[in-house]
Amino acid sequence: MRTLEDEIENHIAVDLAVLEPHRRRAYAGLDQYRRRVEVRGIQEIARKIAESFEAFAIFDVETVLRYPAITPFVTQTLYSVPIELRRAACDRDRWKAERARNEMARMISGALLRRHHFQPLKHVGTSCHHNWDQAFEEQFGSRRGELPK
Repeated sequence: MRTLEDEIENHIAVDLAVLEPHRRRAYAGLDQYRRRVEVRGIQEIARKIAESFEAFAIFDVETVLRYPAITPFVTQTLYSVPIELRRAACDRDRWKAERARNEMARMISGALLRRHHFQPLKHVGTSCHHNWDQAFEEQFGSRRGELPK
């Protein structure tokens, strides 16, 4: 039986697996010819990962947050992933790349779960509720900790 921790790790693993190759290489500090360049695009990747938690209420101590509020923490966590692991995720060997992406997903989900508590919204699937704000209001009654859209 899958746990919530497994589900969160899976969300991140899927986000990393479906990244466009040029974004994955930019995050790894590689160009199209696999030469080393400046790392870029981390904020966009962090935003994409945070968006995958749209169907969750995220608790930071006692504050209920919406998914955009965790973007800075995800960004910080992405910076902390070792560059060698990021580059391994771009490897031409598909198995080696998959193992590296899964290891990155474990690291990121572990950091998120140490810092925040995730709770799925009632009646919300992974594709997300058509009216997220209403579902959030119904379940938690307030919008404390919300970031403006």
